[in-house]
Amino acid sequence: MSKIRVLIADDHNTLKNLELWRRIIYYGCCFIAIIGAFYVDFSPVVIVDIYEPDKDTRRKARKYAESLLSEEDQKGLAQKRQAEIERDTITVDSNGWLEIYNHLNALKVGRSIPEEYKKRLPADAYPMLVFFFKPEDMPVKKIAHQLKSDNQIIYLQVVDENNNQQLQNKDISKTKKYLKLKYQVYSGDDFGFGGLKSYPRPPTWMLYPYRQYSLWLFLFGLAFYLALPVRHISPKALRYPRWRVILGDLSATILTFTFFALPFFIIGSAQQTLPPYILFSAVFWCISLIGVFTIKIALWYGSYQIEITDEGIRIADYRGIRHFRFNEMEHFQPVIFKPPKWLIWLTWLAALSGRGSAGRALLLSTSETGAIAIRLRDGREFYITVTDQMGSMALKGFEKIIESLKAKRVKELEDIKEIRSMGMEILR
Repeated sequence: MSKIRVLIADDHNTLKNLELWRRIIYYGCCFIAIIGAFYVDFSPVVIVDIYEPDKDTRRKARKYAESLLSEEDQKGLAQKRQAEIERDTITVDSNGWLEIYNHLNALKVGRSIPEEYKKRLPADAYPMLVFFFKPEDMPVKKIAHQLKSDNQIIYLQVVDENNNQQLQNKDISKTKKYLKLKYQVYSGDDFGFGGLKSYPRPPTWMLYPYRQYSLWLFLFGLAFYLALPVRHISPKALRYPRWRVILGDLSATILTFTFFALPFFIIGSAQQTLPPYILFSAVFWCISLIGVFTIKIALWYGSYQIEITDEGIRIADYRGIRHFRFNEMEHFQPVIFKPPKWLIWLTWLAALSGRGSAGRALLLSTSETGAIAIRLRDGREFYITVTDQMGSMALKGFEKIIESLKAKRVKELEDIKEIRSMGMEILR
């Protein structure tokens, strides 16, 4: 007999551990995937664009002409601006830079470019076609030491060594190729409601380096959840159908992580959801705690099993195994669990104030969960849930419980008992 008890205990420990780990891994992967998807890389980037001195000069001339400055002051500012550009201009060979120049030029005239450069385009529909590089990317790495401060701009004059015509052309200035490089350092202050406020926005893979792994992490958690076997405490044990358990976890996932993820979507940075916007985030995260309660319900449904023995009824869940003997039972009767009235009032209040859904309030008002209540001789009462909140049969084979109770001559009461509760009642 002792050996049998050890086997039963081991089976339950296996059951409890499986259902716990099934959800720890799955929900943990969801949690990490969301944070990873919005974790921002604040390391510097270099924005590369074509620079056209002639157009820049004409644009500056129009700007100065519209100002209230005298003609002499306008010329002075123009000369000063030109001197600054010449001072910040670096002459580089064509190795790598000419390729960037040609691809940017191709974009501006509507031609296609290689995928390697398409992924360096801005993440948003920015009117200016520019490329994003990291300081360690080639060929930017060659002049990275020149870039030291945020928003610093330098100009590159690209020497086309293979273009002999450039040396023979009488107007050499027209054959010169220039690139404009801007050193950009993002910080938490650049993020707020609506995401990154600075334009153009870097490519997603550059700004959010871990986002590419988020989907795979979620799929790994989902695969682990589905692949982990389901254990029974007994071949004849009654349990809730697998599809109901999965549906419960799906509902818990939606309710929990929808509200958990909203601050990340709105602000655009995982780091900024804490100190700067903690109060804003806390509003959504408090709502997501309701989803955490549904995770507990899903865990209970996944581990809940009933075994009818000759001595009594064994009920197992993630908290342990309870054995109720027939000779300890006084009577049994049908029970209906309804949500607490205060919760229904709060739901309707939220709906009327425009902060909640009327459909949800109506659904909560009409929800009823059917169960069997078994009164013990010591005054305690335990419950076996047999229907869902819509009244559909959830625990198939519950008739065997009724038959076994009648066979052991446990008294049956026909009165339906109503209990206001949050649900998940096992013993009281």
